[in-house]
Amino acid sequence: MSAADGPKVRSPFLDQLGLGVRLAVTSGRDGWGRLLLTALGVGLGVAMLLFTASFPGIVHHRDQRLYTQNDTFDDEALPAPGDRTVLIAVADTTFHGTPVRGRIVQPEGPHAALPPGVAGYPRPGEMVVSPALAELLAGPANRLLRERLPHPVVGSIGAAGLLGPGQAAYVLGGDHLSVDTGALRITEFGHFSPPKPMDPKLILLNAVGLTVMLAPVGVFLAAAARFGGERRDRRLAALRLGGADRRMTARLAAGESLVGALLGLVAGVALFLLARQLIGRIRLAGFSFYPEDVAPQPAIAAAIAVVVPLLGIGVTLLAMRRATVDPLGVVRRSGPARRRIGWRLMLPLAGLAVTVFALVLPAGSRPGALPRTAVLDPVGDTRGSILVAFGVLLMLVGVCTLLPWLVEAVTRRAGGGPLSWQLAVRRLQLGSGPAAAAVSGIVVAVAGAIALQTLFLGIGARYESWSRPQVTAGAYQQSVAFPGGAPRAQQLADRLTRSPGVKAAAAYTEFSLESATAKSWELPEVRIAPCAVLRELATLPDCRDGDSFAVQGPERPGGEPVRPGTLVHAAYFRGSGEPAAFPLPAATATVPAVEGADPNGRIGAGLLLLTPAAVPADALRGQPATVLVSLADGLPDAEEQLTTAVMAIDPQARAEFPLDRTLDPTYLAVKRLLTAGSAITLLLVSLSLLVGQLERFREQRRVLGVLNAVGTRRRVLGLSVLWQTLIPMALGLALAAVAGLLMGALLQYSAGVSAAVDWGAMLTMSAIAAAAVLLTTVLGLPQLLRLMGPGALRHE
Repeated sequence: MSAADGPKVRSPFLDQLGLGVRLAVTSGRDGWGRLLLTALGVGLGVAMLLFTASFPGIVHHRDQRLYTQNDTFDDEALPAPGDRTVLIAVADTTFHGTPVRGRIVQPEGPHAALPPGVAGYPRPGEMVVSPALAELLAGPANRLLRERLPHPVVGSIGAAGLLGPGQAAYVLGGDHLSVDTGALRITEFGHFSPPKPMDPKLILLNAVGLTVMLAPVGVFLAAAARFGGERRDRRLAALRLGGADRRMTARLAAGESLVGALLGLVAGVALFLLARQLIGRIRLAGFSFYPEDVAPQPAIAAAIAVVVPLLGIGVTLLAMRRATVDPLGVVRRSGPARRRIGWRLMLPLAGLAVTVFALVLPAGSRPGALPRTAVLDPVGDTRGSILVAFGVLLMLVGVCTLLPWLVEAVTRRAGGGPLSWQLAVRRLQLGSGPAAAAVSGIVVAVAGAIALQTLFLGIGARYESWSRPQVTAGAYQQSVAFPGGAPRAQQLADRLTRSPGVKAAAAYTEFSLESATAKSWELPEVRIAPCAVLRELATLPDCRDGDSFAVQGPERPGGEPVRPGTLVHAAYFRGSGEPAAFPLPAATATVPAVEGADPNGRIGAGLLLLTPAAVPADALRGQPATVLVSLADGLPDAEEQLTTAVMAIDPQARAEFPLDRTLDPTYLAVKRLLTAGSAITLLLVSLSLLVGQLERFREQRRVLGVLNAVGTRRRVLGLSVLWQTLIPMALGLALAAVAGLLMGALLQYSAGVSAAVDWGAMLTMSAIAAAAVLLTTVLGLPQLLRLMGPGALRHE
C-alpha cells in the first residue's frame, strides 16, 4: 500500500479551532445566552457599518435623481419649437419650512418627452403630485397650501421623478407659457451638471464628523467581542493548567470568538435589511431615501465581513495574554498586574503628530487653506482632511485605551465609604476592564462630539455671520420676483396691493446691459420705474417721465466709460428673438441712494435709474419685474400669506424675504446630517451599552447570589452595581471633556478659524451621555434582581 493510500493526518489547527467552536456552542444555556448577547452587540455595530458602506451608493443614486430633476438649465441656446419640445417653468414654493418643487409644463408637439415619474401630461389647470405633497394637501391645518395650489389632482409622481419618498413636488399643466414670460424650451428632461466645489472647511467637517460617528462603533465591536471574557479566560486558564500550550489556547479562543462574530454578522445583515425596509418612512434632517438606493458597496461589505471576525479574534487574543502567562492567577481570581501608561500615551501622541503633519502640507492640500470662492482641487483638499480625520481617530482610540488605566489608578487609591461603595471599589480593583469597556463607547462618542461641536462653532460662526442681513430702516421688507413681468410691472404691483395684509407695493425692472464693444461688467445696470417709485429709492431733485439718474459712488472699474447714445441691449437675454437695442440714456443728474430703501440691497454706485419713457417699451420684453412689498403689522403667518397671494397672481412668481436670516444650504445640509448621524450613533451606543450591561450582570451573578444568600441587602447590591457604572462614567466624561477640548482646539487651528468653546453645548452633551449610561443601568436592574435569586448559586 502506497503512502498516498494511508490514513490522512488532520490539521491540528483545524481540530483545535473546531474544539473552540464546540466549546462555544455546547456550554449550556449560559453559553448560548452569552453568544446571543455577543451576536446582538456585534450585529448592532455591523448594521451601522453596513449603512455607512451604503453612503457612496446613496450619494450616487441621489446625484442621478438630481440630474434627472435638472430640467431648467439655461446655459445652452434654446431649441426651436418642434414636435419634441416642451415649455417648462419653475413654480417652486415653501410651506412652513418644507420645500415644494413645482414645474409648469406645456408640450409643443405630440412627441414631447414626459417628465420623469409622470405617466402623461396633465391638462391645463390640472396637476399631478408626489405622495408627500398629497399628504400635505390633505392636512386639516394646511389651508393656505390648498389655496396656493387649488388645482385638481389627476395623478401621482412616481419614484423616478423624485429625490426621495419625502419630497413634496407637483407638475402643473399650462397653456400660457412662453419664453418671454420666463419659461424655457427643452427637448429632454435631465441634464448633467458638474457638482459645485465644496468649501475645504466643510470637507474637513465631513471627514471629522464621519470619524467621530464611526469610532464608537469600532470601540463597541471590540467590547462586544469580549462579552463573557472573564469566564472564557478562566476556562482557557484551566485548559492551560491541564497541559494546553499557548498556541492551542490561542486557537481555542479564536474558535470561540469566531462563532460570536459570525452570528453577529448574520444578525447585523438582518438588522440592516429590516431597517432598510423602514427607511422610506424616515425623514432624516430633511432628507429621505428609497430603500433600493441604500445598498452597501460590495468591496466595503466584503471588507466588513472579513474585518469584523478578525477584530473579534484579535481582541480576544490580546485580552487572553494573562490566561496564557499567569493561568493560576486567573483561576484564583487574583488581582491583575498594574496597567502601563506608556504605550497608551503613544496613540494620542501619534494622532497629534499626524494632524501636525497635515498642517505642514502644501497650501492646496491643507484643510481650510483656500478661500471659499476659489475653485478647489477635491483630491488635494480631501487628502489633508483625511489626514486630520485619521489623527482624530488615533486620539479617540487613545482616549479609549487610557480609560481603563485611569479607572484602575483612581480605584487603587480609593477606600472607606459605605458598604455599597466598598463593594464597587473592590470589584473595580479586581478588574476594571469590563466596567471601563462598558462605558468606553459613550466616552469616545462624547470626546468626539465635543471636538466636532468645537469645530462646528468655529466654522458655523463664519457661515452664520454671512447669513445675517443688513439692518434697514426702509418701508419695504419683502420683495417678489415675477419672471417676464416687466411689461406689466405696475399692474402686478396694483394687484398685489389689493391682496390681504399688503399695505404698499412698488414695482421696478432691473437688468444688465451690453453693447457691441462692451461687456456687461463694463456697463451700468439699469433700473426702470415711475418717478414715484424712484423717489423712494433715491433723493431726486426733480423727476419727469423720460429722465435718467445715476446713483452716486465710486466709479466702476474697467476701461473707458461708454458714452451716452451708444446702442446697448439687455445682457443675458432669454426671450424670443433678439433683444431690442436702444441708445444709452445720458444721466440727468447724479443722486444719492436712500439707505435701506431696497431690502435686496442692490442700489449700488453707477446704477442708472430710468423712467419708463427713457427706454423703448420693447426693451422690457422678457425681463423680470420686482415688486417691493410692505406688509401690515401683526399679520399672522405673514410669509405664508404673502406667498399664497403671490402664487394666486402668477404661479411662477417667487416671494423673497431678504431681511430674514438664511444659511448657506450646503453648510445647513452638512450640519443637519452630522447632527442626525451623531444622534443615531448615540442611540446605537446606548443600545449596545444596555447589551453590555446585561452581559456584565450575567458575569457577576454568582458573586451577587452568594452575597445575597449571606444576608447582604439587595439595595446595597444594586447600589454597588450602580457605583461600578458611575465611577468609570465620571472618570470617562472628565477624560472626554479634556480630550475633546484639546482636539477641538487643534481642529479649529487646522481649519483656520478663531478659537471658541461652547461650554453650554459641552455640558449638555456630557449630561446626555451620563443620562444614557444611567438609563441603561436602570433598565438592566430588573435583570440584576432576577439574577440575585437562589438559582444564581448553581455552578456548572
